[in-house]
Amino acid sequence: MNNELEHHGIKGMRWGVRRYQNKDGSLTPQGKKRYDRDIRDNLAKKKDNRIDTSHPDPNRWAREDLERSKKIVDTSSSMVRQLKSMESETRPKSKRKSMDLSNMSDKEMRDRINRELLEQQYQKLFSEVEEPKISKGRECVTNVLSVAGDVLVVTGSALGIALSIKELRGK
Repeated sequence: MNNELEHHGIKGMRWGVRRYQNKDGSLTPQGKKRYDRDIRDNLAKKKDNRIDTSHPDPNRWAREDLERSKKIVDTSSSMVRQLKSMESETRPKSKRKSMDLSNMSDKEMRDRINRELLEQQYQKLFSEVEEPKISKGRECVTNVLSVAGDVLVVTGSALGIALSIKELRGK
C-alpha cells in the first residue's frame, strides 16, 4: 500500500479566498473587474484621501469586499424594517364615533356611559373571540418580512463578526 499525501491547491491559500491572479501574474476576469472597480473608486476620491494603488493589496480587497457585502445586508435589513413599519401603519384601525355632548344632560351622559360599559363587559364575558379579518396579501407580506428580517439580521451580524475578526488579526 502506497501512502501519499497530495495537495491540489495553492500553497498558503486559505479556505474561502479567491484567486484573482493567474500563475503567470495576469489577472483573471474577476480580478480585472475588481482592479477596475478599485481604480474607479479611488479616482472618485479627493487627492488627499486616495489610496496608493501602485502595489495591489489583496488583504485590503478582501476587507473591502466584506465591508461592501455588510453594507448591502445592512441596507436591505433597514429596508425590511421600514417595510414592516409601513405594513403596521397601513393596518386598518377601528374608529369610534364621537357623540354630540352639547345636547345631552349629565344624567343622559351617565346613562349612556353605563350602558356602553355594560355592553363591553357582556361582550368580554360571553362572546366568542373573533379573529380580525386579514387579507391574504397582507398575511403573505407579513410572513415574508418576518423571515427576511430574521435572515438579514443573522447575516448582518455574521458579516460584522467576520469583519471584526479580520481587523483583530491585522490582515
